[in-house]
Amino acid sequence: MKIRRILFLSLGLERVYPPQERERVKETTEKLIEPDGARVCRRNILALAAVVVVANAAGANPRDLDIFGVKPPDDWGVLVLGATAILAHLYWYVLRYYHLRDDGRIEQDPAMSGTGTEYLKIDWNDFILVRRGADLFSNWIAFLLTGLSWWFIGMWFIGGTPR
Repeated sequence: MKIRRILFLSLGLERVYPPQERERVKETTEKLIEPDGARVCRRNILALAAVVVVANAAGANPRDLDIFGVKPPDDWGVLVLGATAILAHLYWYVLRYYHLRDDGRIEQDPAMSGTGTEYLKIDWNDFILVRRGADLFSNWIAFLLTGLSWWFIGMWFIGGTPR
């Protein structure tokens, strides 16, 4: 369960609930509310991955890219730039994990609380959560773009240019 919890918090690609609860979860209102810090991390992941993917799709030479204000002058510079992009992605995924673990909340249905919408702190030892649809979709796009950008960066390491 610990691996699923890490994947749920860092990548956000799956819904976390015990298999015996699958039918009830479809109707549950226990949805994870992502804190602003986690959204910022996802936005950064998307932005960096999109720059790398679009540049490679357009056929740009890695030496022509300007990422983090750095334009690599030679093959070593391309390697450093690619490694930095990968490390930045890893950093944002880890930071996202901590934001969600420490600041994640559950929105409780007003009908259940009787007083209006309430937000509950998550007990990570025993939880049944689903992601909001928009968050799940955004996380999948971020993960796919990250994977594609890493593939392009790997191509830089091997050949230096995308073509």
